[in-house]
Amino acid sequence: MVVVIDEATLRMVKGFFRALRNPVRIVVFVTRGHCLYCNETVEIVEKLASISPELIRVEKCECEVSSPEARSYKVDRHPAIVLRGEKEYWVRYFGIPSGYEFGSLVEDIVDVSRGEVELEESVKAAILAISKPVHIKVFVTPTCPYCPSAVRTAHKFAIVNTHIMADAVESLEFPDLARKYRVYAVPKVVINDVVEFEGALPERVFADKVLQALKVSEK
Repeated sequence: MVVVIDEATLRMVKGFFRALRNPVRIVVFVTRGHCLYCNETVEIVEKLASISPELIRVEKCECEVSSPEARSYKVDRHPAIVLRGEKEYWVRYFGIPSGYEFGSLVEDIVDVSRGEVELEESVKAAILAISKPVHIKVFVTPTCPYCPSAVRTAHKFAIVNTHIMADAVESLEFPDLARKYRVYAVPKVVINDVVEFEGALPERVFADKVLQALKVSEK
């Protein structure tokens, strides 16, 4: 796959990146040897970093999932992207961030840089009150126009509260996970492996699902 980011898209990204405030590290994990879309994923993040090199730094980890580096970031498959700002947020992508998810990545970089997100105050308060680990998986495809909404909501929650790990998972690249979690339509969201739903829900309803998953996990 050849990744082409045209001039119009670059202008759009430059516009978004004017809102960058603090440094962002894009940690990208790839495998030595064959890795579907690893090279293309690195190409995308390096292109984004080149737009604002003073604030965005790419760290490429060419390592196996058993390596200490991968384990420290809880990365168990490649390609993977982890966004880190002033805090060690768990904002992650598994698979190439292409199609509609390219826009999600751009917006996430801005939010991670600023360390703040746009959320309804009652939703933000509910997410901030969480004191136990939450793992949100959002299964997507590059051609799904509704997936970015679910991804962005999950990633906003992870920026608000570092107890939350939120993954965007490209389901076509990881069919084993798609089978395991019965992904028949996207976006498909799985929270702590106990609550799941399809579709892009409003942020308030999404937050309620997170709280429901915590209650189920406590039983």
